[in-house]
Amino acid sequence: MHELNFIHHNTTPKGMVIFDPEELENLVYFKAALLETLRLFPSLPFSFSSVKEPDLLPSGSIVTPGMKIITSAYAMGRMQKLWGKDCMEFKPERWISEKGTLLHVPSYKFVAFSTGPRSCVGKSIALTQMKMLAAAMLYNFRFELVEGHVVEPILSIVLHMKNGLMMRVGKRT
Repeated sequence: MHELNFIHHNTTPKGMVIFDPEELENLVYFKAALLETLRLFPSLPFSFSSVKEPDLLPSGSIVTPGMKIITSAYAMGRMQKLWGKDCMEFKPERWISEKGTLLHVPSYKFVAFSTGPRSCVGKSIALTQMKMLAAAMLYNFRFELVEGHVVEPILSIVLHMKNGLMMRVGKRT
């Protein structure tokens, strides 16, 4: 939220603040927070692939044509081997270098948009839209988790929350 106070924004006729995508591009911590959210809560927690040629997986398993392989971005985002002992913590700082720039994380490690030749062609526009929407929502509204509400994700084709996500929302003044 702090970063948003220092960039140019536009105001709609109804008094809502919106940001230009170019202005949001330089917000390192803001983008790191979005990437960290996607690491822990990818919108598509599972990926399905079909084997075309015989191959040997890093685990030592042999796969043959026609086999189906399911990978879990949800599980990979919580793997201590990939993300360290604090892998279960929400920590945007893991995406920021000592110089204060955004770190490059290989696509095989951060798989929220898949990886390899079949990675999401819309990744860039999706991240731009997420930044614009999140910035406008955070700048214009206050969000507070309803007391006593337990946040519990349900793993399915699309990640969603058991019992929803109960929030109190109010306009910032």
